[in-house]
Amino acid sequence: MMHPVLLKKEVRAYLLLTSLVVCGMVCGMITAIKVVHFGIDFPYSVAVVAVLTYPIIDCICELWGKQAARQALWIGLFSQILISILIQISIYFPAAAFWTLQPAFHSVLSIGLSVVIASLAAFIVSQVIDIFVYQKIKDLSQGKWLWVRSNISVYLGQVIDSLIFVNILFYDSDHKLSILTGTITVKIILSFLMTPVVYLIVIAVNRYLDNNTFAFKSANQIQLIKA
Repeated sequence: MMHPVLLKKEVRAYLLLTSLVVCGMVCGMITAIKVVHFGIDFPYSVAVVAVLTYPIIDCICELWGKQAARQALWIGLFSQILISILIQISIYFPAAAFWTLQPAFHSVLSIGLSVVIASLAAFIVSQVIDIFVYQKIKDLSQGKWLWVRSNISVYLGQVIDSLIFVNILFYDSDHKLSILTGTITVKIILSFLMTPVVYLIVIAVNRYLDNNTFAFKSANQIQLIKA
């Protein structure tokens, strides 16, 4: 029989959104060194982070407040560190004599110290600022203008994240400036496109929880979010 805590809809909703954040952070760390080109150069992890971390953490902040958002952030950071350690251990475990894929396995999954430092430093600083700015604008606007606080906080966080991440990971690259420009551009574009998704998630979760979340404590706030 399922534990009563797991039957609570609010626990399920929070776990689902936090799981998305964890997936985004872990995937972003593992794929950080892969630079792709779509007219501009940017790490593949940029797209993952822009879709699965900043907007989702803003949703958590909107639904349950900044403490819940920070908790999701720390869970994601702990998962990042733990998975990076487990991957490194798997690389250096002795391979079976008949298994010939060790060089490729090492090449693809080896996560250098610079990647871990860049990921953690960029994400911690940018997310703390993102959550702070988001909640500050929400307080000043008395719960109005979800799209304004979501975009401003995310844009600011993304720029700071990009500056820290690219300058650490690609500090000696001749293409650092183009990668930085591409990173910021892609993050801003994806963040803008994710704005309606943030609205939809917040409204859907709130309805799922019978209008009983931190975000919607009055009928007036519900109308403002829907408007």
